[in-house]
Amino acid sequence: MNKAFGTGFSTLKEYKEVSAITLKETSSERAHHIENIPGKQASLKILHAITLSSCLLSQDEAEQGLILFGDYVADEIASPNTHPNIRLLLDTIEDNLQWDVTVEI
Repeated sequence: MNKAFGTGFSTLKEYKEVSAITLKETSSERAHHIENIPGKQASLKILHAITLSSCLLSQDEAEQGLILFGDYVADEIASPNTHPNIRLLLDTIEDNLQWDVTVEI
C-alpha cells in the first residue's frame, strides 16, 4: 500500500533555510531534535508549520500535525517507534505535554 501525507501537506511551505528544529519539553529536560536532512524533511516541514506562530507544541498543534502526516500515523500506531516524530505528537496528546520550539537557521 502506498502511504500518503494528509490533507494540506502539499500546501506547506518548504523550509530550506531551516537547518534543524529542537523541541524541549517544558516540565523536564527531555528534548527532541529534527535535522533538515533527507528522510526527515517532511517531518521538519510539518513540525515547523504547526509551531510557526507560537513556537510551542502542545495538544492542539500535535493534532494538526497528525492530520498532515496522514497515512503514516496508522503505520506508527501499528508499529510503534517506526516514525519517532509521529510518536512525539502521539505522546504529546496522550501525556498532555508542552514543548518549547527552537528553529535553527
